[in-house]
Amino acid sequence: MDKEKKFEKLNIEKVLKDNFVDLMPTFYEMQSSFLSGVYKRYGDLEGGHIVIFFARDLHLEILRKRENDLGFNLSLENFWHNHKNTRQEKKKIIYISEQTGLPKETTRRKLISLVKKKHIKKVEKNKMFWEPSSEFKESYMKIIDEEITSLSKFIYEQGKFLNLNLSYVKINKEIKNNYCFFWYHYLTFQLEYIKFWQERLKDLEMLLIGLQIQIQTVNFLKKKNIQTSFNPLSQQRPPKNLDVKEANISATSISEVTGIPRPTCIRKLERFVKMKFLEKDKISKRYSMTYGQAEINPLAPSTEGMRKTIHIFSNFSSVVLKGLCK
Repeated sequence: MDKEKKFEKLNIEKVLKDNFVDLMPTFYEMQSSFLSGVYKRYGDLEGGHIVIFFARDLHLEILRKRENDLGFNLSLENFWHNHKNTRQEKKKIIYISEQTGLPKETTRRKLISLVKKKHIKKVEKNKMFWEPSSEFKESYMKIIDEEITSLSKFIYEQGKFLNLNLSYVKINKEIKNNYCFFWYHYLTFQLEYIKFWQERLKDLEMLLIGLQIQIQTVNFLKKKNIQTSFNPLSQQRPPKNLDVKEANISATSISEVTGIPRPTCIRKLERFVKMKFLEKDKISKRYSMTYGQAEINPLAPSTEGMRKTIHIFSNFSSVVLKGLCK
């Protein structure tokens, strides 16, 4: 297969599906790390979703400067200089609500909170732009470095299955050197991913909690080395000798990873149990995925939700790989 065909969205999508058990643990861990970081920084995922939207649009404005200057510096090192010298379009509440999929009233409340916390700056009535506080700017580089590390790790693993000669060091370096290009597309993917699950679950904390269950389950399947005998993206049930209940996790562990308070984790986990998407062990009080309603379970790999997630990410991955291998 020639290189151009390797980078086509449909081929990348096929590789992700065919190698689900090998690749998706790293993907889920990347998403867990990203969303947990967002939750801890902004106090909730809805507010974080809004900040991601503002940041994505800023990266686009910086990226457009390449239209008149092919050598324009898009690097991570130059980001705050670019931020300072880039005019941001002021956004109205109704527009932000439409783009994020959050209800207008929720958007309004979250924006008030973000302005008070100095993550967003308000300049006119109902018009705002992304202007984080100086304290956040100081920690920004460390946060982004960790996110680039996580993304680079996944792209490196994916590249192996596409027979690409891409080293982790090269991927990491290229993303940092052309940061605004890659991060515009990365945040576009994240916005589409979050919006999809917001509409599906109506609760972004449940998305983050659900990711921890998915990580446990897929890592368990990978450890059992059952890729050839059981593809979780098919509608078939796991083999009878495979007890998925072994892939369990406690509310305490989920709270420690995500930053979501333990009582909230328990409440959301119990909602999943009532929906018959999770099972709870009466003795250990630990939770595991159930395949009893695999066709409708939003956490189960066999659902349309997982296929949609792979489809969304494949669009992003195609752009990234073309950029890295140009």
